[in-house]
Amino acid sequence: MNTTNWKIAEQSKQKMVRALLTLMEQYDYKEITITQITQEAQLSRKTFYRLFSEKDKILALFFEGLFQECFTQIKVLKVQHYWDVVQLYFDFWEERKDLLSLLQKNNLLQRVFEQSYQYSMQIFEFVRSKEIADSLSLPLPYMLAYSVGGMHSMLLKWVENDMTIPSAELISKLKTGFMSDTI
Repeated sequence: MNTTNWKIAEQSKQKMVRALLTLMEQYDYKEITITQITQEAQLSRKTFYRLFSEKDKILALFFEGLFQECFTQIKVLKVQHYWDVVQLYFDFWEERKDLLSLLQKNNLLQRVFEQSYQYSMQIFEFVRSKEIADSLSLPLPYMLAYSVGGMHSMLLKWVENDMTIPSAELISKLKTGFMSDTI
């Protein structure tokens, strides 16, 4: 594929992502059709099927972009500690409260967990090191599942409570709780 065709394909993919998100404001994700997406994006069904095999692939592309953006922030800020990753994760989502509400409305918050877990090893290797990850090869997937699952449960509870507590305060309270002798 030449550069021009690649750029056009990428632009078309992003149009489909925006169209899907726009439609999700009005309709439940499960009810949205390929025809609705292509009409909203002002692209043909042929273009859709050239780029995606199903509408879930649009959602996957969208989540991939979100988590690449989050991971880029981790790299740029040179995050080196677990609590800094947790804080950055919640700050990231705090900046996207409307998106979290939209995902909740469409019963798609489970996808946030799945993507977070998918990236957790890559993030661990960046924050700690590949050598440490390799030395913990057996328990690390369980440790990451536990950690990401806890963060996701917190995110769900935060969304359920309308995200009224600022992320910095939320993480501060969590750290205090974990360091408390009474818990």
